[in-house]
Amino acid sequence: MGIKLFAFSRRRNGVTVEEFQQYWEGVHARQVADEPSLRRHVRRYELNHRLHEDYARDRFRPEGAGAGWDGVAVLWFDSLADFEAMQAEPAFGAHAGDGAKFRDEAQLVVLTHDPEVIVSKPNDGDAGAKMLCILRRKAGFDLTKFHEHWLHHHGGLFRHIPELHEPLLAYEQNHGVAAPDADFDGVTEQWFRSYQSFLASLDVEAVERDVNPDLAYFLDPAGTEFIMAAPTRGRLRARVIS
Repeated sequence: MGIKLFAFSRRRNGVTVEEFQQYWEGVHARQVADEPSLRRHVRRYELNHRLHEDYARDRFRPEGAGAGWDGVAVLWFDSLADFEAMQAEPAFGAHAGDGAKFRDEAQLVVLTHDPEVIVSKPNDGDAGAKMLCILRRKAGFDLTKFHEHWLHHHGGLFRHIPELHEPLLAYEQNHGVAAPDADFDGVTEQWFRSYQSFLASLDVEAVERDVNPDLAYFLDPAGTEFIMAAPTRGRLRARVIS
């Protein structure tokens, strides 16, 4: 079974959004693509830069919560052993240290299994916006029950209720790898035609009637946070880049 790593990052103090994106894509990510000892372990490497429109939400963040995330790197591995082997490579230390040049130390990393596809509409056009949302189950909620409920009941809402299904181009659930020290239990990815279509999707009746009560049933709101990104910008398919 494959493994995905999600790394949610904020830019370092004094670094602009443009500088953050340019260095991340043009220098930091290229280190993996251009270094054979790292590249051979990675199936795919994708960057998701936060949409400029989404930064407007930061003014509503709770006091003391800090800035929102500026982007998410997603790396695919064929196995957990491949991920661990990349970390053991001598070149990985230099690559990890390079992150301090442009991003804050408070990076959030979530390790998941290959995704469960809830909605897929490959013929409905290109996505202009992508939601990436970190999830943590409610305190006391059984982990196995969490994964089953998220996949079958919550995912089923988006499969079968037309109001929820229609705005989506794709919806994937990434269920976390069970670990004693895991802070989060999964990551949602949803693709939309545009940022505006995402905003419009929040106002449909079924969200208030079906989705929000279900989220309150199994999720910890303090452990749930999302960004809206430009889909797959700077994508690196590490094994085919020369």
